[in-house]
Amino acid sequence: MNKLKNPLTIVANGDFPKHKIPLMILKNSNTIIACDGAANTLIELTYKPNIIIGDLDSISSENKNKYSNMIIKEIDQSRNDLRKAIDYCLNNNIKKISILGATGKREDHAIGNIFSILKYKDINIKIYTDTGIFSSVHKNKKIASFKGQQVSVFVLDPSIKITSNNLMYNFNKNSISDIYKGTLNESKANSFDISLSHGSLLIFQTYNK
Repeated sequence: MNKLKNPLTIVANGDFPKHKIPLMILKNSNTIIACDGAANTLIELTYKPNIIIGDLDSISSENKNKYSNMIIKEIDQSRNDLRKAIDYCLNNNIKKISILGATGKREDHAIGNIFSILKYKDINIKIYTDTGIFSSVHKNKKIASFKGQQVSVFVLDPSIKITSNNLMYNFNKNSISDIYKGTLNESKANSFDISLSHGSLLIFQTYNK
């Protein structure tokens, strides 16, 4: 099995990216991990995954046979293929992960994939879509941005108190009572600060064109 090397990208079996930013991340990856059927798309587009992981219910029989030396079969149904790939990276001491293909096709899968990253507190993990980036925040943090960037904040725990600066609608020890009430904000500078009383939150930031 190939040794994992940074930069590392996991490709999930959602919509393959079209935007230049996730495509450049994929191009510059030293390790590409395909989640099951994502291997079919990668191989068809002449990308070669280093590892294919999942329950193998989506990968084609041809690719399953041809790339058998790089397949890791994980049949645990309590985790989806993306979480299996992330956990594999953690077990191999990888601390920075880019994720592509986590959205599209099925909305339930997309929501599950996005909120999965909230549980990983000890690694730098980001989901790149065709419109922007999802990342998680577990402690007070300065976040790189640009003036006019669209920003949304999501929390699952309404008891979390949030404070911010440099946003159009700043938080001042506010809680978000409903999951949608922190959306459609905007950055006013090249960075903004987020602090939270406890727990974790999810941030979405749009690309600069």
